[in-house]
Amino acid sequence: MVQKNSKWNLTKERGEEIAHRYILEILHDSKGNKILLSDLIILLNQRTKHITIKHHSKKKNMSIYIKSIYGSFINFLDSFSMYGVLYLKNDIYALLNDKELSFNNLTKDIISENKEWVLVDEEEFFLV
Repeated sequence: MVQKNSKWNLTKERGEEIAHRYILEILHDSKGNKILLSDLIILLNQRTKHITIKHHSKKKNMSIYIKSIYGSFINFLDSFSMYGVLYLKNDIYALLNDKELSFNNLTKDIISENKEWVLVDEEEFFLV
């Protein structure tokens, strides 16, 4: 029986922190806080190439790490409420939902706060 072994030199928390920091930076630098997903992946890999990311002692880039942990880059973005994924014609865009969120003030609490979507039932609140 073959065991699936995931030997990354980064913990999931540290990998998320690095990914969020650079994705937020890229989205803040882009026009309208929106960018083509393919461009985001390219820029993320370029901006994180100085970080040593290894899987079974082989150097990998950040997008490979995200795909390995989350299944796809879109799954990663969908896992956090601070990002949005927009499908326009044949293009897929990544966008920043929380424009006040900055890569400078990113903490583990903010990441975990944005990790889960909160669904509000209209019976739970009153319209004023």
